Amino acid sequence: MAEKEMRQDVTVLVVHDESETYLDDLKERFPHVNFVVCAAAADLDSALENEKPQVVLGYKCAGVPGPAHRQILDCPSVEWLHVGGTGVDHIMPWNPAKLAVTNCAGLLSAFLAESTLSAMMMMNFGFHRYMRQQAKKEWQPLPWRTIAGKTVLVIGLGNIGRRVAVKARAQGMKVLGIRNNPGPMEEVDEIFTHAQLPQALARADFVSLHVPMTPRTQHLIDAKALSHMKSEAILINVARGPVVDEAALIAALRENRIAGAYLDVMETEPLPVESPLWEMENVVITPHVADCVSDWRARFAGFFAENLSRWLKSERLARVVDVNRGY
Repeated sequence: MAEKEMRQDVTVLVVHDESETYLDDLKERFPHVNFVVCAAAADLDSALENEKPQVVLGYKCAGVPGPAHRQILDCPSVEWLHVGGTGVDHIMPWNPAKLAVTNCAGLLSAFLAESTLSAMMMMNFGFHRYMRQQAKKEWQPLPWRTIAGKTVLVIGLGNIGRRVAVKARAQGMKVLGIRNNPGPMEEVDEIFTHAQLPQALARADFVSLHVPMTPRTQHLIDAKALSHMKSEAILINVARGPVVDEAALIAALRENRIAGAYLDVMETEPLPVESPLWEMENVVITPHVADCVSDWRARFAGFFAENLSRWLKSERLARVVDVNRGY
């Protein structure tokens, strides 16, 4: 069978302030593609206008933060935008008839699931309490109960949520799940619909969030949702900060209406220094690093390269994002 004719005169605009970690590999693999880098938001408009790229590889980064990427959608030459990450809330909505959008969903799901399970075990055993005791040189044994037999509610059963469910079950936990489709899943003991969220929250010892950021999921965990949780329950958010109403969470934690929280994402990032969350003894904070394995940039670029090979041959792209997706 003859090979498909490759597209010619292709320009790829790489929007990233750390492209040196993978750009040489892309250039070596695709010597006939013109790769151009934009590392600063102030330069993006002119790069789009002058280079007229057909393809954009866009990483949210300090140099070009998420909101700046929206101007890519209005560039008439761009046919395909590949998001160097999973979340696409920073560019929503877009016209799928004009522009194909793909992402890296699932590539780091194993690492996020590992972080999530680690957070459950850490909070359950009380490592956060012992770290505070260590800082005060205080020797105080604290009783704990095994994670086996406890119930975790996984909200969002995509690549990450399903992996979390499998790992939790391996520890002897009961797994409840929330998703749009109420049909059974082999990884989950019981499935609930969005409308049944209050009943599911009331049964969970851990609530683990793995939904995309959409208008429907913004403040999904609000004061009302928190009121349905057990007083001994732990909230885990490695999804997106705005999925949780931070003010409502702070109030619930202060009043001991839930036992604690592990937060890798915040409504405002970096988390402002004046936030009460920093000082709360029942909260563990990490700076949006739950899937930050050392080679994540190269992993994302490697998948982009596979997709670019498809695109150059006019083949179907992998991991095309549905702008109307739910969870």
